[in-house]
Amino acid sequence: MEIKGAAYIARDGRNGNCMVAKEPETSAPPLPIQIKVSAPDWNLGELPQGNATKTFTNSAEQLCFTYTGKAVGGKLFVINAGSANGVSGNRYRLKHLEDPTQTVPYKVTLDSGTAKLSLPNGSNTALALNSSGKTCFAPTFETSVGGRVKDGDYVDTLTFTVVTKT
Repeated sequence: MEIKGAAYIARDGRNGNCMVAKEPETSAPPLPIQIKVSAPDWNLGELPQGNATKTFTNSAEQLCFTYTGKAVGGKLFVINAGSANGVSGNRYRLKHLEDPTQTVPYKVTLDSGTAKLSLPNGSNTALALNSSGKTCFAPTFETSVGGRVKDGDYVDTLTFTVVTKT
């Protein structure tokens, strides 16, 4: 038995298999989406007691995603982040370096200039990425420092995920 058609070979193909298109002129496979992230180390500085915000607007301080513009066209993406210190009450937690029982809850709002997204993104809100091949977000951190929080250094690590909305 002979199979006729066109074989498309793509980097990161599923299971290393080629896709066979019976009508190659009209059924080309979708472009693979590869997104690279660039996230700086954000230093919130000294946090005041109570509720406070800190926004990073300089381009070197922004969270950026780069990709092939054609691959993202017409698609929506869910961006979220996991925290090394976990989530409580839909807020991340900064933990004291020497006393991990001491925490400062916070959340992050990402602003691309055309869309805003709150993290943690428990509702899986989706947004479109710019067709230019790069989307950057200015992050705003909203912290809540309680009256009994010890002085010292507090840290957290966020791991960002980007998935297509199904």
